[in-house]
Amino acid sequence: MIGIAAVACGGGMPAASSHGYPETGLVLLSLKDGTQTASAAIGTDLVAVIVSDDGKTAYLADSAPGDVYSVRLPTLQVAWKQHLGGAPFGLLLHGGRLFVSLFSGTSVVELDPTRGTTLATDPVPQGPAAMTIDGAGHVVVAGTRGKLNIIGGDQLAAGNGFGVAWAGGGLWSADYERAELVPAGDDHRVGLPLPVFPFWLAPGAGDSLLVAAEGGTEDTDPGGVFSFDTVTGSFTTLATPKDPDQVLQSGSTIFVAAHGDRNVLAIQGGRSTTWAIGAAAVALAADPSLNLLVVAVNAHE
Repeated sequence: MIGIAAVACGGGMPAASSHGYPETGLVLLSLKDGTQTASAAIGTDLVAVIVSDDGKTAYLADSAPGDVYSVRLPTLQVAWKQHLGGAPFGLLLHGGRLFVSLFSGTSVVELDPTRGTTLATDPVPQGPAAMTIDGAGHVVVAGTRGKLNIIGGDQLAAGNGFGVAWAGGGLWSADYERAELVPAGDDHRVGLPLPVFPFWLAPGAGDSLLVAAEGGTEDTDPGGVFSFDTVTGSFTTLATPKDPDQVLQSGSTIFVAAHGDRNVLAIQGGRSTTWAIGAAAVALAADPSLNLLVVAVNAHE
C-alpha cells in the first residue's frame, strides 16, 4: 500500500464488489471462524482501521478525501466524520485521544475520540506514517526521512519507511527501499530473508516482531509475511501473499490483509486459512470483546 464501509456518508452508496463486499468500507468477520457478520460501504479510499479498548467503536482513515470516521460496532453506523485533509494514514488511541498522522503533511493531529474535534496538532517531518507506543508510554511516529519521531520529544535514527512497532523490549522500524529492519537509534540492520519490501510491523507473541512486506510489483508479485525473533535474529516465513498490507496477532492467530489476493489470511499453528475471499482487505483490527475481526476494504487502492 504505497499510495497512501449499510451506511453511506453523502452521495450514493459506493458499489459492491462482484463478491458482495463493498468496494470501500468495512467487513465484520467472526474471530472464531471467519464467518461474515456484517458489511457496510463507508468512505472512498480507506487505508487504516483501529478499534477502541471497549470494542464499541472503529476509527477509519480515508486517505484521498482526507477524512476520519468513527463507526459504531457492530451496527456499522457512522457516529462522526471529521475532515482533516493531508491524507490520513496512521491511527492510534492513547491517553484518551485519537492520534492521526497526515502522510502528505507535516503533522499528527490529536482528536477527541467521542466527538472528532481537534484537541492538538503536533508538528513532525514530512511523511508521517504508522505509530506506536514505546516502553515509556510515548507516541512514536514512523516516517520516510530515516527517523522515528517522538511526540513532544526527540528523534531517533531509523529505517526510511512506513512501519514501526514495539517488540522484544525495543522499537523497530522498517527500511522499505533497502528491504531491512532497523532497531531505533542503532546502526544495526537486518535484511529480510526474501527480496521483498517491509511495509507494516506489529508485535507478535513473546519477543517476536511480525512483518508484512510487498513484492517488487505491489499487486502482482508475491510478498512475504514473517515472524522475526528479536532475541535470536531468526525469521520464520508465514506466508507469501500478494500485497500484504497489514499483519496483526490476536490470541494465537495471526491475521494478514492480503490485498493483492483479495482475502484475509488466518494463520494458526503453521496452518493458513483463507477468509473473506474476494474482499480487497487493506487493514485489520481485532475486537475480542465482540468476537470480531474488523476489516477495512479498498478495491481502489
